[in-house]
Amino acid sequence: MVYVSFVTFILILIVWFLPKNMQRRDMYMLWISIAFVEIVADILLAAPILDLYYFAGENEVTPEAFVIKLIMAPLFGIIFFNYMPKSFKRFIPYWLFWVAFSTFYEWTTVLFGYLTYSGWKLTYSAIFYVLIIPIMRWHYFYIKHDK
Repeated sequence: MVYVSFVTFILILIVWFLPKNMQRRDMYMLWISIAFVEIVADILLAAPILDLYYFAGENEVTPEAFVIKLIMAPLFGIIFFNYMPKSFKRFIPYWLFWVAFSTFYEWTTVLFGYLTYSGWKLTYSAIFYVLIIPIMRWHYFYIKHDK
């Protein structure tokens, strides 16, 4: 928990001082959407339903892990969407970078003991990121408010 708490604190600082390229209401909608996707995926895939992985050494999501899940993924998302290119052609390398980065970050959470696989493989996560990132991109453009 120390590692992900530290990363979350750093993300809060980054997002706080980040020059924003989006409106606050868009960040709010993204926050809710990303937290929802994160929690629903974890409810379905983690213990106790499919039991493919678990957090913080517990078979149940602890209140601390739940708070981290509500905060950390949306913060990464705000950074992602803040710099996301509008052109799909320019988006492709950005997308691949974030798939690699997200997979690498997940691997570090396994390494530091926050995430424990019990049937899940890192390859599955990479595939999930390849699929969810363009879906979330479409969602962002759908909900985005024009200035």
